[in-house]
Amino acid sequence: MTFCLRAMMVALGFFGVVYCPLSLVVVCVWRYARRFCPNSAIRLARLLFAVRIFPLVISACITVAFALPAFLLLERGPIDEDMRTVFFSICALLLLVGGVFRAAVAQARASHQVARWIEGAHTLNAGATVPALQARQCPPLLLYGVSTPRVLASETAVALLTPDELRVALRHEIGHMQSRDNLKKLLFCIASFPGMAGLEQAWQKAAEFAADEAAVSNRDDAVDLASALIKLADLARLQDLPAFTTGLVNCTALVRLRVHRLLAWDESSSRAVPRRWWSLLPLPLVIFSYTVAHYGQVLLFTHRFTEWLIH
Repeated sequence: MTFCLRAMMVALGFFGVVYCPLSLVVVCVWRYARRFCPNSAIRLARLLFAVRIFPLVISACITVAFALPAFLLLERGPIDEDMRTVFFSICALLLLVGGVFRAAVAQARASHQVARWIEGAHTLNAGATVPALQARQCPPLLLYGVSTPRVLASETAVALLTPDELRVALRHEIGHMQSRDNLKKLLFCIASFPGMAGLEQAWQKAAEFAADEAAVSNRDDAVDLASALIKLADLARLQDLPAFTTGLVNCTALVRLRVHRLLAWDESSSRAVPRRWWSLLPLPLVIFSYTVAHYGQVLLFTHRFTEWLIH
């Protein structure tokens, strides 16, 4: 077994051992995140996404920044990786490869479905600031694509909606585009873990409310968007959305609640939300500064911890 292969095994094993407990913690405590931003769907959607992706990001950062360098710099002994190391590394590899494979299959199916819809589609001139297409057979209104998302509207939806309703409905999809919600769905699929479905559904709900907030700037916009939701709700039931797309009526069960929120719109529910994220910076800066100043000691501790954790 070569040294590089041993390093990869230890890194994968370390990643898996850190990722799984962190994911279990998130599964158990994510509901408490709602208490930190009860008045803004935009902030709630951002927070739920951060909580959902936290185990993957932290595990990857710790592995790349500490576990792997600690092994490469401090491991000089004979080969001592046992079957537990092999087991942890294989489990972590299967977890990652399985997520990537599911995401690739789902993306391929979605691309195939969207390609069928946009055959013969033409540009939709509705005052949108992003490319929009109008097609004959497709869901009423959706945002498709991950790297370069575009808006697709059906001819039926365009015929049903007034110009003002169509304009604000397109702004709803632009809100999803600016939040990169399709990319977030892709990351959720890659970073799959048992028990995360409830958190992902809560994020999906908050993301729809957040896109509504992003689309509405006055009372008339709120009424127009509510009217568009009511008109398109029945059409949305006829076709299922493929993976990594976002429709105006993405979840028909939420339509009544979204309409109620929109009709109750006022200036206090505007998307202009003060950001206080800077108040959270001091603690991470202190931890980062200490880690940089004592990086050698941190690597030594990480190496010993890895030896104890995996072996």
